[in-house]
Amino acid sequence: MMNIKKSIFLVALTAGVLFTSCNSSNELILPKGDYEHGVLVANEGAFSGGTGTINFISEDYTIEEAKIYNKVNNENIGTVLQSVGFNNENAYLIANVGNKISISNRYSMNKITEITTDLSNPINIAFLDGKGYVTNWGSGSDQTDDYIAVVDLTTAIITNKIPVTEGPEQIIAVGKNLYISHKGGFGSGNIVTVINSINNTIVKTIEVGLVPDEMALDSNGDLLVSCEGKAETSWNPAETLGSLVKINTATNEVSATLTFASEFHPNSMVVSDGSIYFSTSSKVFKMSENATEVPTSEIITTPVYSLAVKENKIYVTDAKDYKVNGSLKIFDAATNTELKEFTVGLVPGKVYFN
Repeated sequence: MMNIKKSIFLVALTAGVLFTSCNSSNELILPKGDYEHGVLVANEGAFSGGTGTINFISEDYTIEEAKIYNKVNNENIGTVLQSVGFNNENAYLIANVGNKISISNRYSMNKITEITTDLSNPINIAFLDGKGYVTNWGSGSDQTDDYIAVVDLTTAIITNKIPVTEGPEQIIAVGKNLYISHKGGFGSGNIVTVINSINNTIVKTIEVGLVPDEMALDSNGDLLVSCEGKAETSWNPAETLGSLVKINTATNEVSATLTFASEFHPNSMVVSDGSIYFSTSSKVFKMSENATEVPTSEIITTPVYSLAVKENKIYVTDAKDYKVNGSLKIFDAATNTELKEFTVGLVPGKVYFN
């Protein structure tokens, strides 16, 4: 396990000099952990009998480490690592098939506790007023058992379950409301649910495009919902176009809808510095958040499993054939040129930043 920062810290203490930064009160600012500055790649792992893992890459690209949670805690995360949620210094690692949420320090990966009860295919988490809200798909054969689990963040106990319609996927907190996209069973959902966090009641369901998934807030505080639509296949002979839907979070009304071209079915969406980035399975697109037309040409051509953007860099994961370790490619967002490629874990999903 990587201990470079710890070694530097001990050497400095022995010499009687501590090289560190200070705040305005001249208080020492000590390192938070080995994984404080860099990129975390959440690898889903094998669907059957496998475990999720996390890769760390330092922000200067000089340090790489695989399976950091497993190494620090001498235990596995569980099957499948669906997502990671950050609340202050805590990381919530959601194992979908394993029905488990492991809570650790995001900078050291030291485990704090875990949640293993009252979960049923958990997917994503949002945080608001000392509580966590976790989307749960329930059983795929039951259309009525989906819910949002409410977690007391102090005790790590699920205190309530809010029933919702089938296929709750992403969840975002805006003010006192929670917005949930519903992909639906077998990719047939078309609504966003709005829940009042004060009384845990559904205040509205908003109809959007087919298969809504990724959500993000634009610079005006409006909610952008990326709807995948459905490609034409042997079991789906009629294509349903994808779309980008904008919801005014003050009124909870749809304020705009942009329809994507045929065969454009986005799998990821990121909003960064006034731009919206989309990806399909093999391309990355970019448009202004104020654009009235969708992009027709890509900025990057490369296999894409997931997409992230930060500080003028584009991060793209590739799951390969889902049998071998995947990769992370980093591109310059100004020139769209590739800067670096790393081998990461099995089925690299979301990318996060410390």
